[in-house]
Amino acid sequence: MKEVLNIQENIFLLSKLAYLVQKEPEAKSYNLPISEKNGVNELLTKIITTQNIKTHWINWAKFDDEIIEVGINRFVKEILVEKFKPNSGIVRISRLKHHYSPQFYELFQNLPFEITPQELKRKLGIVDKYDRYYDLKKKVILPSLQDLERIDVSVELIEIKNGKKVERLLFTKGVKMNVSEMKIGQEGVIKKIIATEPLKSRLYSLGIVKGEKIKLLKHTIAKNTFEVEVNKSRIALREDEAKMILVEVKQ
Repeated sequence: MKEVLNIQENIFLLSKLAYLVQKEPEAKSYNLPISEKNGVNELLTKIITTQNIKTHWINWAKFDDEIIEVGINRFVKEILVEKFKPNSGIVRISRLKHHYSPQFYELFQNLPFEITPQELKRKLGIVDKYDRYYDLKKKVILPSLQDLERIDVSVELIEIKNGKKVERLLFTKGVKMNVSEMKIGQEGVIKKIIATEPLKSRLYSLGIVKGEKIKLLKHTIAKNTFEVEVNKSRIALREDEAKMILVEVKQ
């Protein structure tokens, strides 16, 4: 199926329509907030083509002060229901909030992924913006990586430098495990504490919190005691405690 519209450009609006269609499949029209006016206007002009059907995404739209009533035909309804199945990749993308996150999601389908900052800007369509790499990283890259964490897509950024200049960016997939599964000398970032009280409070009091770096220094042969380093402090953990700490390490 060839789409004239790049579905990523209107992912949030299409996901809303798909939800409404799944909720009321026989309805003749659907209401959207007036804030979607620009997206609706664009969908009115875009077409989708299948093997024997060619149609606009939206057939008509009626604009009021707060609501936009839109009409879509049965062919578009079928496409929306198919593309936006629960737990599908496209539905996961629709939960992203940062403007560039969906594009990063597509770029990260095959990791590791290496690119220059300028090439990345071209792929994102922002060649004329963010002349300084510092701004590109702060306003585009890091917010997108943090946003992707919300849908359990964990990606590590490695900067390849020539002196102080960042010449290439290497994105690698993070692997999640608990501390008891780490190898001696392996480092990671704490992603979640799955313990319940009072163990959770004890771990917090030791500085073991989400976002901190953690390194496994050693463990006993039987793996019933583990020594880790967190924020320059050495901490001894029992096996049951180590299994409650989920970390992300580089693949």
